[in-house]
Amino acid sequence: MTAERACMKCLILAAGKGSRLRQRADSKPLLKLLGVPLIERVIRNAAEAGIREFVVVTGHQEPQVREFLTGLARRLALPIHTAHNPEWQNSENGRSILAARHLLRQEDSFLLTMADHLMEPALIGRVLDAAPPPAGGVLLAVDGEIANPLVDREDVTRVHRDDDRITAIGKGLEPFDGYDTGLFLCTPGLFGALERSAERGDSSLSGAVARLAEESRAGAVAADGLFWCDVDDEAALGRAEEALLQRLRGKQHDGPVSRLLNRPLSIRISRWLAGSPVTPNQISLFSFALSLLAACLFTLGGYAALALGGVLAQLASIVDGCDGEIARLKYQGSDFGGWFDAVLDRYADALLLFGLTWHAWREGGAEPALLLGFAAITGSFMLSYTADKYDGLMRRLESGKRGVSWRMGRDLRVFLIMLGAVLHLPLLILGVIALLMNLETLRRIWICRPRTTAP
Repeated sequence: MTAERACMKCLILAAGKGSRLRQRADSKPLLKLLGVPLIERVIRNAAEAGIREFVVVTGHQEPQVREFLTGLARRLALPIHTAHNPEWQNSENGRSILAARHLLRQEDSFLLTMADHLMEPALIGRVLDAAPPPAGGVLLAVDGEIANPLVDREDVTRVHRDDDRITAIGKGLEPFDGYDTGLFLCTPGLFGALERSAERGDSSLSGAVARLAEESRAGAVAADGLFWCDVDDEAALGRAEEALLQRLRGKQHDGPVSRLLNRPLSIRISRWLAGSPVTPNQISLFSFALSLLAACLFTLGGYAALALGGVLAQLASIVDGCDGEIARLKYQGSDFGGWFDAVLDRYADALLLFGLTWHAWREGGAEPALLLGFAAITGSFMLSYTADKYDGLMRRLESGKRGVSWRMGRDLRVFLIMLGAVLHLPLLILGVIALLMNLETLRRIWICRPRTTAP
């Protein structure tokens, strides 16, 4: 994070009533999307991009919004100032910007966005890293992906550009080559443009940007390929929810079982859990409890207990993906949480493989069961132990390359345990797991070995 980002303020407009979403919440900024209020998502994403001070313009239900922001400021340990627009009912959004003028007049530049515009931190970072705005002007993130499925083409503000300069902006604009994402890097010159635009009968932000465009002081930054969404009505809310959930797919190094089976199911569960107070660590504990129960069933003997244990083991593997998904969806990730989940996974692996070994031994496997069980548990632990080193090397080797990679991991191991249990082949599957896990460990050692170049 650069010093410039840390010193820059972010202005967020949150004065509107949001009548098209009134059935969902009395206050649009406080409307929860997958368990998190819209305005909290906006602030957290900007904070992740490096912004460390915020100004929020309130209007409708000002006391409730201000109270929430006060609590959020304490939780994030970030200053969040508020400015009230007393004319919010009868004015356009430009008046809300002017209501915060006294808090921003001394700034060389500031970030501007809306409480109902979601965007990934990478998009905010791109704007912050772009060339400075034109003198006395603004820089707007413009999405040139005309077919963006998250955009309502009839309602969005359209933009026409000449290279990196905005020449026209407005709803229903023709021709156009991009969409206004609602993310601006502004200079204090915006305030004067708002006043000049208001004198001509247009007190909206778009009107001020149009005036600046006429003066060649409105620049554009390409937002193509990066996530953003204007949550303006029920349809947009549904699109935003689906987009956030789909962004959980394709986690780097997800194994084939995770990609094809676990992740699609865990995302469905996470959608439901997001609205509850359950925490990622609680989900990790529940997943471990399912694995413990599965291991206990393995030791009972008999096909019914074995098969049920296998199904529970696979269910635990699916649920195990939800802790990370909820952590990302609700900004609850932590170093401890990731470590805690990894520790429980190792215990769960050992218990499941021990339970399967016990079952095979009771069925008459005796020495082969003990030998294969030991090899499977050892290979499982070594695969987990080598994962960080291997993943780090793969990230360096794959840097800049397109496509999705995967590594053999826990998802495949638990799936094999389930197959062995359901097919009533515990000894065979122990042998398969032992062979695969140890061969993969040796392969990683070979790939990660130091390489010397000839002089």
